[in-house]
Amino acid sequence: MNATKRKFNTLIQGIGSRPPQVSDLDDNAHTPTRSGGVAPSPLSRLSASISTPTPARTSRPAPADAVSPSAELLLKQRRVGVLEMASPNPKTSGATTTTTTTISNVVVKKWTSATTAASTTQRDRWTESPKYCPSDRDELIKRLGTFQELTEWTPKPDKVNEIEWAKRGWICHGKERVRCTLCHKELVVKTNTSRPVDGTQVPAAAGSDVEQGLVKRFSELIIEAHEDDCLWRRHGCDDSLLRLPLTVPKVALASLRERYDDLCTRPSFLPYPFNLRLPQNLDLKVVRSQLPPNFFTDPPPPSTNPSPPSDVALALALTGWQGLTNPRIGAVPNTATCATCLRRLGLWMFKSKEVDEATGTVIVPAPMDHLDPVREHRFFCPWRNAAVQHNPGARAKENKAAWEVLAQTLKNSAFLREEAEKSTLRTPFHRPTASLPVTPSRSRKQDVEAQTAAETPERFAGGGAEEDEEEDMAARDAKDKERWAKLRRVKSLFETKGRKKFQRAMSRPGTPSSRPPTAHSRRDSVVDKSGEKAA
Repeated sequence: MNATKRKFNTLIQGIGSRPPQVSDLDDNAHTPTRSGGVAPSPLSRLSASISTPTPARTSRPAPADAVSPSAELLLKQRRVGVLEMASPNPKTSGATTTTTTTISNVVVKKWTSATTAASTTQRDRWTESPKYCPSDRDELIKRLGTFQELTEWTPKPDKVNEIEWAKRGWICHGKERVRCTLCHKELVVKTNTSRPVDGTQVPAAAGSDVEQGLVKRFSELIIEAHEDDCLWRRHGCDDSLLRLPLTVPKVALASLRERYDDLCTRPSFLPYPFNLRLPQNLDLKVVRSQLPPNFFTDPPPPSTNPSPPSDVALALALTGWQGLTNPRIGAVPNTATCATCLRRLGLWMFKSKEVDEATGTVIVPAPMDHLDPVREHRFFCPWRNAAVQHNPGARAKENKAAWEVLAQTLKNSAFLREEAEKSTLRTPFHRPTASLPVTPSRSRKQDVEAQTAAETPERFAGGGAEEDEEEDMAARDAKDKERWAKLRRVKSLFETKGRKKFQRAMSRPGTPSSRPPTAHSRRDSVVDKSGEKAA
């Protein structure tokens, strides 16, 4: 090892020495030549091009058996593996030339400190996705995204479909092959079997005993195929993990506006309104009336949004669709996608190719008859499947899909907004203290009637107005009574038996003060008693 290091150091010193001069190249004392006037070989030229720092020449002749330094260096370089050296041009004079060296067995590595390497490794660990995350919705959707290629994964029965594999930590890792993200166990899933018929392989009929047996076995392997110590074997993702949070109006309106703006960037590919087939209980006119007044203007819309709002873009956004953006090529203008089920929808397939704008008659129809935006979602998507969107803590037993929940949220938000606007408007018949729980009394009612009649006497000119006002007051009094009854019932829940006895004792006449006696009160009572006795 030490000899190799010395050889390599000698090589480096020879490379870094001054270039040879023309006079040295012409000197044949150190250059081995062949007899017969043959041109020098490449090795001889190589030895001539390498120069080493030598002392000044003297007139003393060199011994005959002495080996020149260039030849010795050449032998060392041949042993360490130098393949090629380019010698400077001997014809060039008066200019400094450089020597280019190519070394095949020397690998140059960039030096990094241990701290930098450790920080890089730690940063890579932070950026990589977790391997076991049963409560992470985004990771579940990422695992589902690996099953969307039809060339890798074909549709399976419900018990062994992609959602069941993804809930237990499996990803698609090849043709009909799944792999666990934690224990890296792999499994081939094939439920379509074939049987020989007349010498040819014919696929088995759907629902046969063989297919049912395979489905049952693979449904067991979803859990049992993991390693014994794998965490996915113990616990998987919850069934309600795909449920969308659409009950908060602010969040629901913000996401709806984002999807709408994304779809408006591709107006030339959006289908015509008559190409859509919306659910019967989804009315776009009613939905537009329930949106906030500044829904399309706040925040300011991009330049691609049409001046009149697009009903097609709004309908697709209400049903969970948005524009597709590829991470490598950017936005795909003719395709929409769902962020939950990762379904890709080619908009050009549902748009009529040629339409008479004057009459609205379809001249060349679309490749597909119509577009049902709800049905185009995948079977496990909450925008389509009401059971997936079901909230276990909800009181209502009826399940609603995500688009129905969103429509109900918009309806509730519009109702609350209208009620808030009404409360800010003061009418002549409005009582400022009507919202406060007060004890109803006939005298108070008469005072209010007299006050309102004095302010607006023209409104009480007819008998019908008086009757309506009396009915209104009677309804308010009934509500006040009901409110007080509820308050009494709530108050009774916090009263104990000891407190009730104490209140009864305090309500009797001649009961002493409810406060406990103090030192000053006892001294005063003793002084009073002694004074009475002395008197």
